[in-house]
Amino acid sequence: MVIQLFGMGRAANPVALEKDGLGVIAAGPSAIKLAEYNDFPLRVLTEEEIVDYVHKFEQAARNAMAAGFDGVEIHGANGYLIDQFIQDTANQRTDRYGGSIENRSRFTLEIVDAVVAAIGAERTAIRFSPWSRYQEMRMTDPIPTFTYLIEQIKERHPSLMYLHMIEPNVFGGFSSEDSSTEYRASQGDSNDFAYKLWAPRPYITAGGYGNNLEAAVAAAEKGDASLVAFGKAFIANPDLPYRLRNSIPLHKYDRSSFYLIEDPKGYTDQPFASERTTKG
Repeated sequence: MVIQLFGMGRAANPVALEKDGLGVIAAGPSAIKLAEYNDFPLRVLTEEEIVDYVHKFEQAARNAMAAGFDGVEIHGANGYLIDQFIQDTANQRTDRYGGSIENRSRFTLEIVDAVVAAIGAERTAIRFSPWSRYQEMRMTDPIPTFTYLIEQIKERHPSLMYLHMIEPNVFGGFSSEDSSTEYRASQGDSNDFAYKLWAPRPYITAGGYGNNLEAAVAAAEKGDASLVAFGKAFIANPDLPYRLRNSIPLHKYDRSSFYLIEDPKGYTDQPFASERTTKG
């Protein structure tokens, strides 16, 4: 079992931060706010705070091992803190953590180095989403930056547990099956560069496979990935492996139930395939 480690950065909900009078203000690499939080303050992290964040990721990894997890996945995707440092859409710093590809990659690589030193490369993984527009990300050309990152990680830690890449047709919690064209992939977007750079190390691909099982099977059989990941489809289908193995249609997920608090809807009421329940 692998736990995902990430920081919110500018994506932190300011209403939640103000709850109970804690007085916490969201902080990110630069003073570039998300449009929906434009009326709320945003701090710029100091270099000292950035170093402290690296230590926090390291300690979180140690805590995960103490809690019995098999490994950690560093979440460098979907517009959260690490991704904010990587991409120039959110990072306009002029110090050693901003500007050039090397500088924008520094925070990520320092975290990877620290976590690997703490728990070992074979227990450490990382996740990227080069093409995602979610939370106002998506560089004009992400390939040079993510090429540098992947090359550096592979060179420094060749036994890293795996690289997890989000496909271009997924933007955060939304994917190509959603109606809005905002979440459609642009022509030519592809993670082929990442797969080729990382080969032959373990590689996970994720993104929209729950509505395109043929593509999932093709990716696995073709060898484009070591593993094909499912997210929303697994939420709505507790017996997903059984359904896939027996070509049983999937139950459609209900997005409105994903984040309900103290409500069993969407958590414990998802149906098992009738074929399975009939067989007992």
